[in-house]
Amino acid sequence: MRLVRQLWLLAALLCCTASGRAEEISVTAELQPATFAVDQEAVLVVTVNGASEVQPELPAAEGLHFRSLGQSQQTSWINGQVSASVAFSFGVRAEQPGQHRIGPVKVRVNGKDYASQPLTFVVGPALGGTSGRRSVPPAPNAQPEPAGEDIGNITIEPQSSSFYVGQIVPFAIKACFQPGRRIQVKNSPRFSGEHFLLHQLDNEPQQEEERLPGGGSCIALTWRGNFSAVKEGAAPLAVELDIDLMVREKTMRQADPFGSPLLDDPFFDDFFAHYIRREIRLASPDKPVTALPLPAKNRPADFKGAVGLFSMAVAASPADLKPGDPITLRMKITGSGNFDRVQAPELSESAGWKLYPPAEQFSGQAEKGEKTFEQAAVPISGKLNAVPSLRFSYFDPAAKDYVTLTSEPIPIRIQGAAAEPAPPVQQQPLPETKRRQAAPPPAFVPGESVLLLQPLHEQRRFQAVMAGAGCCLAAGLLLDLRRRRLEANPGPALRRQAERRLAQDCRAMRTAAAAADQEGFRQHCQEAVRRWIGTVWGMNAAAVTLADLREQLPADSPLLAIFSRLEESGYAGQVLAQEEMAAMLETVRTELVKLT
Repeated sequence: MRLVRQLWLLAALLCCTASGRAEEISVTAELQPATFAVDQEAVLVVTVNGASEVQPELPAAEGLHFRSLGQSQQTSWINGQVSASVAFSFGVRAEQPGQHRIGPVKVRVNGKDYASQPLTFVVGPALGGTSGRRSVPPAPNAQPEPAGEDIGNITIEPQSSSFYVGQIVPFAIKACFQPGRRIQVKNSPRFSGEHFLLHQLDNEPQQEEERLPGGGSCIALTWRGNFSAVKEGAAPLAVELDIDLMVREKTMRQADPFGSPLLDDPFFDDFFAHYIRREIRLASPDKPVTALPLPAKNRPADFKGAVGLFSMAVAASPADLKPGDPITLRMKITGSGNFDRVQAPELSESAGWKLYPPAEQFSGQAEKGEKTFEQAAVPISGKLNAVPSLRFSYFDPAAKDYVTLTSEPIPIRIQGAAAEPAPPVQQQPLPETKRRQAAPPPAFVPGESVLLLQPLHEQRRFQAVMAGAGCCLAAGLLLDLRRRRLEANPGPALRRQAERRLAQDCRAMRTAAAAADQEGFRQHCQEAVRRWIGTVWGMNAAAVTLADLREQLPADSPLLAIFSRLEESGYAGQVLAQEEMAAMLETVRTELVKLT
């Protein structure tokens, strides 16, 4: 019975605690430190008491830059009263020294606005670079480190201290902490300054116990990754890391009034224990490095900033095509380097070609892998017989020189291209013996006497010939008159001819769709669009391309979407379903007839 009574008492205490009333809402803003240099960063801490699901609205401040550093929440129970608060941290940098002001920071809770007091502070001139441990503003809500207490340290070691701008440089970041401490890493390490660009960093660090040279050990966390320099010249390389240090503070409990050993169990020591969180920011010492500029000597004209070691492979299909058909250029760049600066190779001779923007895809890691490009190219001239060689240039940091990769020309054949005229055939003279032989004169054989000679105009054969000649003349005049009328207004005749061809193409498209012949459907559908568009716009049907349709048709035209879809399925290998082909057929026939 005594144990049951104690459990009821504990449940009553918890219920009283849960029924606590939330405190009033208030907003405060604090700048740490209150005075800093123009080349330093302060921390703006916005604390909202009495609410947790809020988002502060920073005011516009001329000459100041803010960046989010994260947020932390805290909920406590004091004498049965619930107290909730959330703190938002922002990094603050100033462009110029002098006096600056941050207006009230506003939050909205349950439709009501709350604001903090404005802050006025002074920014001093730049202090310049320092070596050793960096002077970094304390983390939000961070407690000052006790004198002589070593929480831990962080360092960064690049593979080389001298490298070229854009070159991928491996590095290792190591953070060491004293064993036995309860530490939580809040985020991944980040670079200080604007001279370097992070390309890759381990999601999870490697953890191990490391022996120190002077004796003892530490818990080491190691991240590995790659970075590159975006600015040339000497600059300090440093990283920062935010951690939470949990300090256990045992809560003093009063003696059990019932004299039971239940609440004296050590389990309740951990249950009632209170941990104080201290937010700490570790900063590494500056590591001096130098970013070398890329040489201007022998720099190729097609160089776009790729630095590393690469190889190139190029293919084109189809090799046998009709005038106006696109060719798909497939280009692959493989190797190691800054693939973010690798762009599609360029044709060494682009005359006679209509090029479309390439599509790209990357696979592999940030600094090692392959990047593929697919680009549609349409030969404009029928005299082309090969895809010109393609060029790709990069800088090799090991050789300290530029390298240009060039592919071999790829032969193609355009159907219906004009052939070269054959040389004229020279007339061979007849042999001398045949020239001397003359035909014998016709022999005159006397016939019977004609008693009656009928005039020629009265002969029926002559009349029939003359009547036929008259009919031919009349027909010629009528045809010439019709030709003149067609030349003056050829629209109706051309439209009737286009309608007949459209009907033939629609029948062929319907047959191909029923047989699931995707290639046949694509060809007949594109021919139908080209012929009708060429008739309406007065263009050569074989030269009508997707770019021409985009220039003439509205952006939401179904014909534009269908023609683009057909080209993509042609050179990207996409499959068209029978239902999609049937829908395309009806849409093409309806939309083409609307064009005048």
